[in-house]
Amino acid sequence: MATLRGWGLAEGLLEGYGRKYASAVRLATLVPICLIAPFRAAPGQLMSTLVVVVAAAGWTCWFAWWLRNGRGSALVALDVAVMNGLFCTVFWTGAVDSLNTGWLRLLVDFAVVTYQWYTPLRVGAPAAVGAVAGPVAILLAAGAWEVDSSLATGILLALPGATVGRVAWIFMNRTARRAEALAREALRARGEALLAAGVRAEEREQVNSLHDTAATTLLMVGLGQVRSGAGWLAPQARRDLARLREAAGRTPEEADLVELLRAVPALTHLAVDFDAPDRLRLPYEAARAISDAAGEALANVRRHSGTGRATVRLSGDARALRLDVADDGRGFDPDGVPGTRRGLRESVHARMERAGGTATITSAPGQGTRVRLEWRSADRSGAAQDDPVEASAQARLGRGLRITTLFVALAAVFGIALPTVIRYLPTYEAPAAQLGAFAMIGVVLLAEAVLIVRGRSWGRWRGPVIAVVLAVSLVSYVSLPDGRTSTGEDWMFAAATWPGLIVVLDRPLRSALTFMAAHELVALFHLVVLEGSTFLTLARFATGSVTVIGYPLFLAVLATVLRDLGAAAVAARREIEQVRVADAVAGESHRRRQQRFAELSGSTVPLLEGLADGSLDPQDPQVQRRSAIEAARMRRLFAEADESADPLLHELRHCIDVADRKGVVVELDTRGQWPTPPVPVRRDLTEAVLVGLATAATRARVTVLGTPALVSVSVVADCGAVDVPPPAAPGVQVETLTSGDTAWMEAQWQPAASP
Repeated sequence: MATLRGWGLAEGLLEGYGRKYASAVRLATLVPICLIAPFRAAPGQLMSTLVVVVAAAGWTCWFAWWLRNGRGSALVALDVAVMNGLFCTVFWTGAVDSLNTGWLRLLVDFAVVTYQWYTPLRVGAPAAVGAVAGPVAILLAAGAWEVDSSLATGILLALPGATVGRVAWIFMNRTARRAEALAREALRARGEALLAAGVRAEEREQVNSLHDTAATTLLMVGLGQVRSGAGWLAPQARRDLARLREAAGRTPEEADLVELLRAVPALTHLAVDFDAPDRLRLPYEAARAISDAAGEALANVRRHSGTGRATVRLSGDARALRLDVADDGRGFDPDGVPGTRRGLRESVHARMERAGGTATITSAPGQGTRVRLEWRSADRSGAAQDDPVEASAQARLGRGLRITTLFVALAAVFGIALPTVIRYLPTYEAPAAQLGAFAMIGVVLLAEAVLIVRGRSWGRWRGPVIAVVLAVSLVSYVSLPDGRTSTGEDWMFAAATWPGLIVVLDRPLRSALTFMAAHELVALFHLVVLEGSTFLTLARFATGSVTVIGYPLFLAVLATVLRDLGAAAVAARREIEQVRVADAVAGESHRRRQQRFAELSGSTVPLLEGLADGSLDPQDPQVQRRSAIEAARMRRLFAEADESADPLLHELRHCIDVADRKGVVVELDTRGQWPTPPVPVRRDLTEAVLVGLATAATRARVTVLGTPALVSVSVVADCGAVDVPPPAAPGVQVETLTSGDTAWMEAQWQPAASP
């Protein structure tokens, strides 16, 4: 979303909203203008008045269209000239003598206020002065002072309105900048968290991919479960190599899930009954996650079910889908799977969760197994509804507008309405009623001040307060002298709109419009039913209504602008941040994939290449030892990606799991407490233990001793002499001692010696 004239995003949006609502307000003035002007025209001047009204309406419509679709403020000068030209028609229409200048004044009032919403100060201020000074001079030249002094002086009140509009808009700009800065900082912080989470999720997916491919293949070789000449070994090793190289490259945006699924059964050596659409394109990450989870489910069928058949059913579309993998094998108890077994936990459940889906495992001994994978495309339409960043920005903007509105309301009620009450108090039929009504209005304003200070809203009191405001309005009207509704003595006519506006300011614009309409109906009820109206009093009421509603409506529009602005600015910033985070995650993940592939190239890749081309025999004891060691290293790598209270012990247990699967009896003894070593240190501490466990024949004992100053990890195993790589991390020392087929190895780390 582009910014305007080098402004910030919020300011650019603010100008756009200013033009939008200025256009709406200018068009809204046409309704009272077209109703008032013809009916107040002198009997002989109806046609000339209609001509001027049509010209004014046509210009207003065209100018409103330009506001919505144009740019800049060049035509504002032309608008000022048109305003002056329309006032010149009073010499032709006799509008001064017939007191029919009110509709022209409405044009100027709303024009000069809305100028301040979309022009810089250097344009808006001269435009307001020109749009007011010219008509005042014209009216004075037409003899307005002699006919009715309020004709000329009334239009001068447009200048304070323009000033209020400009001050409020400047305030909004500053508040918007502060709110945008707050949102930007919050989104940046959240973006960093999302980046870290995204990279971590990508790492987990990498290790899961290793678990499902190379780690499983090498573990089977290391456990001696693969015979020489096994027909499936070479193709699987080639597939594992392909997945390793694929992981080192950049991923595409989309993939065909059906195509990925069709490749899975051939690798699991099962007879699969496959039912799926011809094709189903999904985002690549989702398609890969679903197909890999299904592949792991089928691999588990081959390894554990005791059957060579399975069914795969895919239904749905790119918005929502369901994939069932089922077999009629021996089944199992899902709750009884050891924590070190990652197949279902990480390669199925966690993988689907990261892709935005779910996995459900249904099984029991003797009853087969069903793995149901469900995925639904993310719906972001309501993502921002409970966004704390947006809520914070909205709260900051809303509080600023509440303060501004309260100050304007206090000025209007205590600066204008109160002097009117005092001046005309002797003329009221029930002075106490007028004073009581004014007191209630004042209480509402003071209550708003307290709520602002406490950071609270009106909440459930909103409805009762509105009812009170409308009730005291009626009381004030009833105690006015007959025929004085909407005149200078009627202080309530303008004052009541402010407390009502304050109460509903944080609600949608229709709430403010509903209140203003209700207040107008109360006044009109008194004028028509209780006083008895005439054509002149109705025309006066209509003109006054537009005037007294105008400025509160202006602030109600500002409230709507701020709500839209806050949501749009935060949404735009969120979109920018999402793109930035996505690019950063992709770049960092690609770098780490390449780094991991480079680490595996020295040990894992040569093993897989030898198994793929047949140069390595899976029954060779040395190949089995190397494969077991690499499988153990990968399992340690898997454990590194887990969240654990004690990562060192967690990773050791995963290393022990390889020995357990070989039938080696392993004892683990831990004593003391120790600080959490960094990942490079943990790798050096566990490397000797890992090699000993992976190559042990029948027994091993692992001991962990720890203090804040020293951590020791040792193993005694019947593995014979083994080669242990020298430690790479500072502060780590490794000692080995071999006697016959028994080896003792110990790694020590002194935290104080680490940089």
